[in-house]
Amino acid sequence: MSLSLLQYAALLLDPRVSGPPLRALRTMRARGIRRLPDRVYDPASGRLRPAQMRRFLRDWLAGERLTRHRGQWVLNSFLPPFPGPAYRRMFDNLFSGRHLSPVSAFLAVTARCPADCPHCSRGGRRDGAELTTAQWTGVIRQLHGLGTSILGFTGGEPCVRDDLAVLVRAAAGGGAATILFTSGRGFDEALARRLRGAGLWSVCVSLDADTAAAHDAARGAGSFATAVAALRLARSLGFYTMAGAVASPAFVESGMPARIHGLLAGLGAQELRVVEAMPCGRMTGCATDALLTPDHVAALRRFHVETNRSGRGPKVCAFNHVESPEIFGCGAGTQHLFIEPSGVVCPCDFTPLGFGSVLETPLADLWRRMNLAMGDNPRTHCFIQRNRDRVRARAADGYPLPRDVSEAICREAGPEPLPAYFALVTSGGKAGGKEPS
Repeated sequence: MSLSLLQYAALLLDPRVSGPPLRALRTMRARGIRRLPDRVYDPASGRLRPAQMRRFLRDWLAGERLTRHRGQWVLNSFLPPFPGPAYRRMFDNLFSGRHLSPVSAFLAVTARCPADCPHCSRGGRRDGAELTTAQWTGVIRQLHGLGTSILGFTGGEPCVRDDLAVLVRAAAGGGAATILFTSGRGFDEALARRLRGAGLWSVCVSLDADTAAAHDAARGAGSFATAVAALRLARSLGFYTMAGAVASPAFVESGMPARIHGLLAGLGAQELRVVEAMPCGRMTGCATDALLTPDHVAALRRFHVETNRSGRGPKVCAFNHVESPEIFGCGAGTQHLFIEPSGVVCPCDFTPLGFGSVLETPLADLWRRMNLAMGDNPRTHCFIQRNRDRVRARAADGYPLPRDVSEAICREAGPEPLPAYFALVTSGGKAGGKEPS
């Protein structure tokens, strides 16, 4: 089993872990709202039944691997470590029913980058002026006000910003779990120590292959050595250390996930994040055979589950497993947001729909506007994969697309059934078929 009985017992007996979800559920019950399947409630009293609750949790966590890091539990980087303030916020978000509750937000603090990767999701986007330190810290305060649990710093290459530690300190000081996404360029010991002092939780280093020849072919000579050095440095300084890989058909067919996993095990890294190549950025007009087939997706999902169940090496977080229709689905614009270097708010870094700038409109208003346009609930399928042709047809308008064009595309896309998890927790156990409200 990926989670032992002792781990379950430790979680259930620790009030810092069990308290936030139980308090949230009691609050919802007092309001007449159930956020778990009927089978976990006693039909006579309406109270939670502990045995059924435990069974529900074990079913949900099957295929995941729980580990410890610096006194906290970590399931995967989709969720904040627990116990802690970011964890408490997450349950407030998930069970509150509020619109103003993004679980995570990624901030592209710069468009500058020394690499020129063929799968870069930023390719072809309008850059504009980068937000200043004061503007970014103002955005971060607004995200804290919205209750955001996870704040990720990305780019471009975020390490090129001299004020990165200032931004991380603002994010971590407000209670969010913070992640740095980097190629490794510029992530030297001096910066790493400043970021640790600022409260950075995790470092995710891009890694396309397990050899220098293959990795450097896309990112430039010396990139592999730089990435490996960054992973070693992050691990040595106590960050939750991850590698992020982009999966192409060749990546899956060559067995590269297992090979990178083996490399990371030797480096002591704690997680391998795998996102599939997306039809956006430099791949906006890519041929269909450049994207994963259902068989490729199934292979990655098996790799996620089987590797985590084995308990060996770093855990695996394959996005097309976690964001599958059977689990959480696509939360772009409804559970997650992305902010461009210029301040334009988008659903995610792969979906170049713009809903306005933080320089002109309060973030709470932009979030609500985008949330409603995207369907007000998580979607069963990845938005950009389902709507790539609609987005590409408006390329002349420039990416990210203007608000009116973005909202028109959302209307054309229409609603989708809820992903299984959200259908389950909002409809008393009947998954997959509920249209968004």
